[in-house]
Amino acid sequence: MMFWIIKNAECKMMNAEYKGGSLPLASSANAFSATPSPKGLRPLKSPFLILFFFFSLSLYALPSAKEIRDLKVRPRSEIFFTQMENCYALEIDGISPSQVMMELPELPLGTRFISSKKEEFISQSGQRGTLISLWFTFSDSGESRLSPLLVKINGKNHYIEFEPIFVYENPNLISPSLEISFENQKIRSEKDGRKILTVSQGEKIVFTIDLRYGTQILDFKWNIPKDSIFSERERFEFASGNQKITQFTTEKQNLARFEWQILKEGEYALPEITVAALSYNGSKKILSLPGSIRVIVKGKSHRHNESQKEGAGIFESAFEKPSEEVSSEKKSAPTREECETRAAKSRLTFFDKLFSRRFAIFTGGLVSSVPEEKMSANHFEGGVKVKITESAGEWAFIECDEFSGWTKNENIIEIK
Repeated sequence: MMFWIIKNAECKMMNAEYKGGSLPLASSANAFSATPSPKGLRPLKSPFLILFFFFSLSLYALPSAKEIRDLKVRPRSEIFFTQMENCYALEIDGISPSQVMMELPELPLGTRFISSKKEEFISQSGQRGTLISLWFTFSDSGESRLSPLLVKINGKNHYIEFEPIFVYENPNLISPSLEISFENQKIRSEKDGRKILTVSQGEKIVFTIDLRYGTQILDFKWNIPKDSIFSERERFEFASGNQKITQFTTEKQNLARFEWQILKEGEYALPEITVAALSYNGSKKILSLPGSIRVIVKGKSHRHNESQKEGAGIFESAFEKPSEEVSSEKKSAPTREECETRAAKSRLTFFDKLFSRRFAIFTGGLVSSVPEEKMSANHFEGGVKVKITESAGEWAFIECDEFSGWTKNENIIEIK
């Protein structure tokens, strides 16, 4: 082919300069081998032929065997979607489209071939080559791995692999969803599909609410659960509704962080948190936390009076006086001055200060299940060292071996 191009160019130049007249005969010594020269034709110089030859070769620099082995059929976009046309591309440098043929592999169930296109392209380095584009649709989400593509280059077969790609659900078909993540607790899965979180009575549950596959927040509200202390620790910027996502993303958006303490044992659903969000197709969705997650609250072990009735409520047993207090030889309770002296002599350890742990001397008084004065409460004698796990205004949640619950700040002397 290259020889034909050179000869054709040479003949065109000869015809351009030939002006007519009879052709002179060659000498008798080479009469049968000489080529007649047109009248007035200048001889074709060899440097021109050499330059033209190398220029033609530079149009297509043939790839090496290793370069062909390293070829991949790559996705044209970072994300593929179901029910949409998705494009793969194969770039072969140094090969003209006329030198390339291809044959599709057998496609997996749910994958359908739409069309293909073969064309010439110029790479970033200025080299010519062949670009093959292939369009497919996928009916199912998940990882896609197609069998190698059979490509014939100059009549030789080469099997070129498709890069694997993850196919996501079509954004127009995806509904936004709320997700919850716990900081210090672990969830276990049951055979019936439920997910169980087990905590102790009064234990802090810190969790974060996130939104996935939503473009904007329209409304965000929550209700305080019963028998609980519930507060919003932090609200993130996206939850304000001022931000809007314009391009599809699989990343979740943080909305808020909450703290939850359940004060009665039993089984509980997650708090009522309602979010109104826009989906990718522009529709409004009302979202709530997953109903499959249940919280099991177990009561703390306490010392009980031997005469306590079986099946009594958790708070009755929690706030009963220790058995030694009802003995005939009951010791007299320390005065507040004695408690202040004991608190002054006590010191926090290095690790208490490092982890911000708080302790106090309980001077005696009422201890309740909730931080409210009108709720039923039990009276305990003072003089014991307690741990402060929570504060709420003029109330503090205290714990010790004998009891736990809410008491007024005036009933404790904090250890410094």
